[in-house]
Amino acid sequence: MLSLPQMLGNVSKAYVQSPEDWARSVTDVLRDAAIYHQAANGFYRAQCDALGVDPATIKDINDLQSLPLLPVGMFKRPDAKVLLTCSLADVETETRSSGTRGVPSVIPRNSETMTLALVALLGTYREFFSLSGGAGLFLNPSDPEASEMGLLKDLNILNSVFDHHAYLVADQAFDAGEALEHLRRWEGHMTRHIVSPPFLIGRLLRFLEREDISVRLDSFSMIITLGGWKRHTAEAIPNEIFRERCHDLLGVLPVNVRDMYGMIESNMLAVECHLHRKHVPPWCYISIRDPGQSAKEIAPGETGTIAVLDSLSTSYPGFLLTDDMGDVETGTCGCGRTGQVINFRRRGQGGGLGHCPVSIERYLGSGTTELHRV
Repeated sequence: MLSLPQMLGNVSKAYVQSPEDWARSVTDVLRDAAIYHQAANGFYRAQCDALGVDPATIKDINDLQSLPLLPVGMFKRPDAKVLLTCSLADVETETRSSGTRGVPSVIPRNSETMTLALVALLGTYREFFSLSGGAGLFLNPSDPEASEMGLLKDLNILNSVFDHHAYLVADQAFDAGEALEHLRRWEGHMTRHIVSPPFLIGRLLRFLEREDISVRLDSFSMIITLGGWKRHTAEAIPNEIFRERCHDLLGVLPVNVRDMYGMIESNMLAVECHLHRKHVPPWCYISIRDPGQSAKEIAPGETGTIAVLDSLSTSYPGFLLTDDMGDVETGTCGCGRTGQVINFRRRGQGGGLGHCPVSIERYLGSGTTELHRV
């Protein structure tokens, strides 16, 4: 059984705990996180009180489903500061969603959450990709141009492991010919990797096919994707075909084409192993809910609404009800890692709105809000 600092200090060990130790570890870190937010966050405490939930009474992993969930759509609201556990003065950065469905979510994070999330991300990348050196071609904007776009920042953190890197999206434009020039320039000098949302990889592949250009990257080259197809669903292709095309047109082994699943509202990032199974970090837990009754957890293997329980967030409660649909498997993967594997199926239609037992309007009108939220 591992504490949160022990998990972050030895990510590899955290992913190969026995199933029993994994269950105890994730239960303990999430119970501690819930106790913290219940004590320090009046809005979350109101949700616990309304449901009659005392986080301190959580004993095993099955009890986690009782924790109140915050619908991710609440982060789109102008009064979302009520969700904060930390003070406004402690907010270090605000990251924003892409706003695919209109209003973007705005996610505040304090310095403690940022530190935990960065340590977790780097440890996870090292665990799954074993990258050290080489050149990274990022088919996405750099941090200055990406500004506060959260999932792009998750990708851009990978630049710290490369000897050299380049960003190829500027002024919202992508030049596939320029990408080809970089790949050729690095040939024979360093292992070449591509990091990108999948739809831009797709555009690069179509360019190579249209121009009848043959590119063979290196034996250990990787293609790492995050963010899905979003507004470009008409261009989407099944994962297996996508990996085959990366092999046929770029010479990258299918086993080295890896996707990740995450969302701007959570610090949870599920990364594919070489078997293309997305592993939930051992400091997080996925609960699949009945789409018609979000308080009800459905049976393993059934598809429902994805709820994410994240122990890293100290700026706001990391117990979130998403609008994504999927299912989860628990056990030991063929890669040797234990815990949960998530299968994302599709985006839902609800915009992540959902309902809390106590609405923001009711809470703000109760006179019980705390001074640091004003």
